[in-house]
Amino acid sequence: MMPVLAASASARTRPPAEVPGRSPIPFDEVLLAAERLARWRIGATVTYRPLGDEPPRRVAQRLLASLAPLAGLRSNAQLLVHVAALGHDQALLAEVLQAARAASVAVTLDLTVAERADALMACAADLQASHGDLGLTLSCDRQRSLDDAASACALGLRLRLVQERHHETGTNRKAAADAFARMVDQVAGRARHVTLVCHDPQIVADSLTRLRAAGTPVALELLPELPHQGVLWVARTHHLPIRSCVSYGRPQAAAYLGPTAHTPRVLWWSTLSNSLGTLLPAAGHA
Repeated sequence: MMPVLAASASARTRPPAEVPGRSPIPFDEVLLAAERLARWRIGATVTYRPLGDEPPRRVAQRLLASLAPLAGLRSNAQLLVHVAALGHDQALLAEVLQAARAASVAVTLDLTVAERADALMACAADLQASHGDLGLTLSCDRQRSLDDAASACALGLRLRLVQERHHETGTNRKAAADAFARMVDQVAGRARHVTLVCHDPQIVADSLTRLRAAGTPVALELLPELPHQGVLWVARTHHLPIRSCVSYGRPQAAAYLGPTAHTPRVLWWSTLSNSLGTLLPAAGHA
C-alpha cells in the first residue's frame, strides 16, 4: 500500500446542488477553463448538461458543434457524452461518435441513469466500431458494474471508474474502498486504459499500485465540486496524468463553495486555486 497524506478533515464533501436562477453556462466558458487547465498540464473532460427538456436531436447538435473547438485546444480535450440525454438513440450516438472520430476527439459514454445500465451497455457494444477511442463510465458502487467491466474489457473500451459515494470515516468509507478495489482488480491487466474518478487519496494510491503492477495505463480525473489536495499530492508523487471535468449547459455548483461560485470560471478556479502548488508540473495529459 502506498503511503498518502491524510485528506483534510475540513474538506467536507456535499452533493452538488442546482442553482436556481443561474444562467446556462456557455460553451465559451468551458473553452477558457480548458485553456487554463492546460497551463497546469491538466487535460479537460468536457460534458454538456442539457437544459430542461431539450430533445435528443438538439443535444446531438450541441455536441457536434463543440467538436471543432475542442479539437483545437491544447488541453487534449475529451468529450463525455450523457447517453440518456440522447435518448439512447444509437443513430444519434453513431453520428456524434463518427464526427468525433473525424475530429480526433476521444469520447466516453456516461451513465447518469442507473436503471438504464442495460441500454448503455447495448449502445457501447453496438457502437464501438464508430470510434476507435471509445470509453465507458462505470460506477464502482454498483454490484452489476463488475460484470459490465468484464464486458467492456472484452470490447477493448477505455474505462472511467467513478466513486459515487463519498465517506470520510467509518464502515461506510471502508465499504466504498472495498468496492473500488474489487472493480480495480476486475480490470487490472485487462482494460486498455483506466481513468479514476475518485477524491479519496488512499483509494487512488491503492488503485494506482494495482493497475500499474498489471501494466494498465491509468489517469486521474477531478470533479470540480470535490476536494482535490489529497489526490493531487498522490498524482504529483507518482507522476499520474490528470484531467478535470468541466461542463456547460445547465449550471451546477457545490454547496460548500458558498457565494463565490457565481460564474463558471470562478467556480472552476475556486476549486483548484488552493491546490495549484500540488499539481504535477511535468505530467503529460491522459
